[in-house]
Amino acid sequence: MRTYLKTPNLQLRLVTLPAFSPDFSPDEAIWKWVLEEVTANTCFGTAAKVREKVDAFFVVMTTRASEVVQRCHRVLQALADQLLLAATQAAVEMNHIDYTLRSVQADKSCR
Repeated sequence: MRTYLKTPNLQLRLVTLPAFSPDFSPDEAIWKWVLEEVTANTCFGTAAKVREKVDAFFVVMTTRASEVVQRCHRVLQALADQLLLAATQAAVEMNHIDYTLRSVQADKSCR
């Protein structure tokens, strides 16, 4: 990977993520869903009852595959779209700067 990243003109931007980044974790989206539909504002009394309700939710979740994909994908895709837009804009600006610099250098060589 390191060798590949040293390849000239890749136009890649490395982004360092924190050790724990819940916005990039599909698991967090599922646990948020469990909270919304099962455990929010509910006192079950025992851990066994919580486990029973959460297990039942996960069983029903298997019949809601499209919603699982949508919930896990939505936040990640929105962030990826933002990063792609920013990277595209940066690349356009870099190409413009490079083109301008090449033009200035070409003008100097003509004099």
